[in-house]
Amino acid sequence: MSVTLSATDERARDVIRQAIVLVVTATLILAVIGIVMVFSATSVTSISQALVYDNPAARFADAQRQLTFGIVGVILLPIAAAIPPGFYKRFAWLIFIGAVILQYLVLTPLGMSSRGNNNWVNLGGFTLQPSEFLKLAAALWLAVMVGRLSRSDMTDLKKVAWPAGSGAMIALFGVLAGRDMGTAIIFVLMYGVLFWLAGIPGKWLTVLIICVGIVAVILIAAEPSRLNRVADYFSNLFVTPDVYDPTQSEYAMWAFGTGGIGGVGLGASREKWNYLPEAHNDFIFAVIGEELGLAGCLAVILLFVILGFGLIRIATHHKDMWVRYFVAMIAIWLTGQAVLNMMVVTGVLPVFGVPLPFISQGGSSLIACLLAVGVVLSLALRQPGVMQSLHLSRSAFQSTASLRSSR
Repeated sequence: MSVTLSATDERARDVIRQAIVLVVTATLILAVIGIVMVFSATSVTSISQALVYDNPAARFADAQRQLTFGIVGVILLPIAAAIPPGFYKRFAWLIFIGAVILQYLVLTPLGMSSRGNNNWVNLGGFTLQPSEFLKLAAALWLAVMVGRLSRSDMTDLKKVAWPAGSGAMIALFGVLAGRDMGTAIIFVLMYGVLFWLAGIPGKWLTVLIICVGIVAVILIAAEPSRLNRVADYFSNLFVTPDVYDPTQSEYAMWAFGTGGIGGVGLGASREKWNYLPEAHNDFIFAVIGEELGLAGCLAVILLFVILGFGLIRIATHHKDMWVRYFVAMIAIWLTGQAVLNMMVVTGVLPVFGVPLPFISQGGSSLIACLLAVGVVLSLALRQPGVMQSLHLSRSAFQSTASLRSSR
């Protein structure tokens, strides 16, 4: 059935259609790059374990696991895109509550600790990082809740605090309870973008920023490992130490320097030989810089720019306000986290541990990011005329291809 669109709706349809192509293309390329780079970054440790335990299959265990997660995520992405927006809006409460319960399991005997963070759950031998899925659930639920409020409602503290503000704090406290400050920073960024777009008064936003800063200082001071990382960061900026002890970021900078413009070649990194900590995870961007050089780094940055641009275009042209809020939060999650990761790796910020979306090793992160893109596609495709437009474009392409092949 044909639908008559106004000139404004046609403009929005065309913009969103083009943005969908950008988002899908950038997402899939980043996921492929991630699987390849995880294989490269983990090859040294995997091969050494295979030799030590006389288990040849262990050579590619990490890469195979990441590939499996990638396949699962790519399967779930179109499934999430096929689900109508009404489902997400109607069941946002249940999705959010389920994700919050899963997050608070880190405080139970099911919780697992790694690198000072207790942010993993062991469910029948399967390790899961609940906070990655909580990002998606919180963004969806908060977008629906805040989307019901008008601009004037945003000046009413009671309406903002309940249920949106309270729910946001419950999710954030769950992440902080697991001592994962890096992920908590991403939640704060998502919340800040949401409430700023919704029109929260500037004085409230200022108070929140001050409170977040105070809490951050307390959390850093309360955890010796965090305090040491921050102290090392500032001491290296202003003081020359008597005993030189390279930091993670310095190892990363050596990797970038070795890579130069064109890189040393895929798989040929030297820093990943137990020099660069977390080469497969938080510092995988340094491995990209060493093996693929400046060209590889710029390609990855460009892909995140394309992804962010596409998401912003969807957020600014969609007809539903709650969808705009949701897509904006997903944009700040995926691209903002990428920027923070790169700033940590290059030594601009202290090390606080956030993975590079789609690329760092980790099944929970990869699947959650791909699911987030799938939900965005579901909402974007239901903009009036978008799905029909894509169908017509595909039919025209197929007709052109058939015509050319018949010549």
